[in-house]
Amino acid sequence: MINLINKIKKFLFNFCVCLGFITMAYQFTPNYLKAGMLENNQKPLDFDDPSYLVEPDDLISNIDEFINLPKGGTPWDVFGNTGMNEYTFEDDEGYEWTGVRPVFTSEIKSLENKQVLLQGYMFPLDLNEKQKTFLLLPFPVSCPYHVHASSNLIIEVHAKKPINYSYDAINIIGRLELVPKDDLYNIFFRLKEAKVASVKN
Repeated sequence: MINLINKIKKFLFNFCVCLGFITMAYQFTPNYLKAGMLENNQKPLDFDDPSYLVEPDDLISNIDEFINLPKGGTPWDVFGNTGMNEYTFEDDEGYEWTGVRPVFTSEIKSLENKQVLLQGYMFPLDLNEKQKTFLLLPFPVSCPYHVHASSNLIIEVHAKKPINYSYDAINIIGRLELVPKDDLYNIFFRLKEAKVASVKN
């Protein structure tokens, strides 16, 4: 019974996250991109062109456009430098899954179980305005160009008290937990006992 509940939770989580990303990406993508055309009747976009693929380093280099890190805050590249080893596994029913596991740097290991200050955007997981558990990303969830953040740029936040959902970047402080193995969701980082931080830049 517990295995069935966990599988349902996993399916619902993945479905909601994927559906949310797809919906937001489509909703905020300009019509000329949806049609595969540039403005002013320029040549069509070729999405098979490798130059349109966003590399992890490119994601990290664009973070400063969205984040105004407060003094004493931990930069996102500290998380983004975490390596990702791909693996496959088979569940109890014989289905094969692909996931990633972290390769933590010495820099991120030095922050384990310590209080860290972060700035990021909330991706809600609770079905109400106040969020007890949510994901924190360095990009707004409404940004069509950065919706596919990798596991090393996602932090699972567990708030001490529920936090009002915000479309704007929030400053948040909590105790960092490194997660070496999470086959269910491929989470690398958790922020425990988190709360909104009042800081000055």
